[in-house]
Amino acid sequence: MKLSKTAHILSSLALLFSLSACAPVFENNADVQARQALLDLAKIQESYHAENSRYARNLVEIEKYNLKYHNGIVYLEIESAGRDKYRAISLPAESTTARVFAYDTDQGGFYEMDEEEVARYVLGALNYLRGEMQKQNSRILLSSILMGTLAILGFRFIWRYKEKENLPALGSYFTSLLPLGWSVATLTAMDSDITFSTQITIYSAGACVLALISFLTTALWMKNRNPLIVPSSLVGLAICTLFISMISVGAVIRTFVKFYP
Repeated sequence: MKLSKTAHILSSLALLFSLSACAPVFENNADVQARQALLDLAKIQESYHAENSRYARNLVEIEKYNLKYHNGIVYLEIESAGRDKYRAISLPAESTTARVFAYDTDQGGFYEMDEEEVARYVLGALNYLRGEMQKQNSRILLSSILMGTLAILGFRFIWRYKEKENLPALGSYFTSLLPLGWSVATLTAMDSDITFSTQITIYSAGACVLALISFLTTALWMKNRNPLIVPSSLVGLAICTLFISMISVGAVIRTFVKFYP
């Protein structure tokens, strides 16, 4: 029963962290500003349409609505507009991520452009940006291989030492992999241009809590077990869990101290 409950908790936590991959977590500040500027423009366009029975054709026509955005960072343009439809685009003036946003009433409203459409706006810098993204993807792949290898190692230990008294050590090891994965992600993706979001704060706090739980559970397990009867390889796994937990917390603290003093 305890094993089943532990497995359920771990699978739920793994699902929580994996779902974050469905949407950007580490977003560039300029991208966030560009997206928000376009969404603000869309609201203003609706107000303008209600007053004038058409959409604004350029930004000058909506000056009275006081649309605020940093035009040195964000490029915003109404490409076309008419009585019942309009299209506007927004992107960082100096994009480092090749993300371009559009609001097109003919295409259902707001959306982020795919790679083929992006090429029309990012132009000459696109090849360089693609190269940088490939480097980033390579780092992510190597990190995934590392995490996968550690997980396989853990399953081998479960197969060999699945006795009830070893479950705390084994469960703590797998729990420690979740904050380790998050710390690797922050070390890989974080820089001074990344927006410090609530999502990052929550995940970082969660990682620290999980790391602390893993550390304390493993420490108590080692304290209550006789080292003379515990297999040396299992003791090594427990020490590895303690090390992973400390490294994970240290990486998260480093991120906050370095980028968000």
